[in-house]
Amino acid sequence: MPVRVRAGALGDGLPERDLVLTSDHALLVDGYLINAGQLVNGSSIDYVPLSEFDGQYRVYHIETEDHDLVLAEGVPAETYVDYVGRQHFGNYAEYVALYGEGRPIREMDYPRISASRLVPRTIHARLNANIAAQPSEPEFRLSVAR
Repeated sequence: MPVRVRAGALGDGLPERDLVLTSDHALLVDGYLINAGQLVNGSSIDYVPLSEFDGQYRVYHIETEDHDLVLAEGVPAETYVDYVGRQHFGNYAEYVALYGEGRPIREMDYPRISASRLVPRTIHARLNANIAAQPSEPEFRLSVAR
């Protein structure tokens, strides 16, 4: 399921706007490549119900010569790396016709975290603190004079 990282969820105003990505797509947080699904806290970072996408969605990967970082709403996010077999992509035949059978992409030299229990407690604590720091919806009360 896709993951939504709400604006400001990572602190310092990042991401700048809500960011939706696949759960195994990594963001660079405190020197770690952390799969988005491992950052889910049920509030500022949560799974997006497929019903919000009418049951389906399309994923666009950015592939560079090497595994690299790009900014996604101000957050360093990884470019495509061959974790999921490319043959599962809708444009696989087109890719093979253009580039051949493909080449392995060497992963960057950052530690990757793909299990929630491996995310440093300091990161979990900061993300949870950012929940409390998020501005809440204004509360309106209706008073009726009698």
